[in-house]
Amino acid sequence: MDKRIFWLALGSFAISTEGFVISSLLPDIASDAGISVPLAGSLITAFALAYAIGAPVLATLTGEWDRRRVILWT
Repeated sequence: MDKRIFWLALGSFAISTEGFVISSLLPDIASDAGISVPLAGSLITAFALAYAIGAPVLATLTGEWDRRRVILWT
């Protein structure tokens, strides 16, 4: 298998796993932050929405740039 495909798949897996792990840790995060569980869930939802909106916008804006530099900057 091409090493680039392997690393791309591993990165996608890591990002996807993070999204599911955070939901199981939500009560602990809320108690550590001193906020309610629904508020912590709202904050995580806001982060996910910003990520979902920002990723395609940044991909469009940086589409013409050298990919290696974009990866290094992010």
